[in-house]
Amino acid sequence: MDRVAEAKARVHRYQSGWSGVRSVILLYVLLLGGQGATFVVSKSSEGFVAEVAGTCILSAIIAFSALRHRREISPSYRRPGFGLLGYALILATAVPIVFAVSGYAHGLVRLFRIHQESELKSFEGRSLLWAFVLFAAAPAIFEEMGFRGVIFSLLKRSLDARETIALSAAAFGLLHLSVPMLITHVPLGLYLGWLRYRSGSLYPSMFAHFLHNSLVVIGETWALLPGTTISS
Repeated sequence: MDRVAEAKARVHRYQSGWSGVRSVILLYVLLLGGQGATFVVSKSSEGFVAEVAGTCILSAIIAFSALRHRREISPSYRRPGFGLLGYALILATAVPIVFAVSGYAHGLVRLFRIHQESELKSFEGRSLLWAFVLFAAAPAIFEEMGFRGVIFSLLKRSLDARETIALSAAAFGLLHLSVPMLITHVPLGLYLGWLRYRSGSLYPSMFAHFLHNSLVVIGETWALLPGTTISS
């Protein structure tokens, strides 16, 4: 009887794991489609409109997927993850991380002569508040909900922690469809995935993601990061 029960349990884990992988693939295909739709919009509209459209499209896809898999990710909303010291450490490491990531990307861009436009080019001539909302706040909420929420939770049905963190980070980097951003976002995805794993909560990775993107906005606006200059 024990062998029968064990065999049934293995079958159940396999079915559950494969179901999770299929859901991840479907979500990722939808997100790639959303990026494609954003690219089409960018060809017929100004950059800011494309930025708004892209944020709305991807946020809607992720919100729908999160609602569909709410049982999987709801536990990550029920706990704060870390105490005050943990969040203080995330805050303290945000500045060296953004300088390390920016310096690393800038060095490779110069080495391989990759053309890289400012990530805030779409917001030129507009209130800086838009950059914080669309570039910092929205990704911190919805990208974390999608990658460290839905994708992370579904992958861990059948993968161990390292595999789950690595695959979710790779998917996170590839979705941005940019070589310079791939260079920076895979390591960032590893860091955010580690926070999700260690805390068991989405809030630490959301906080870290918001801090990083906010510092990018500040750094590029006032030319504080490697390779940035103040726009004339």
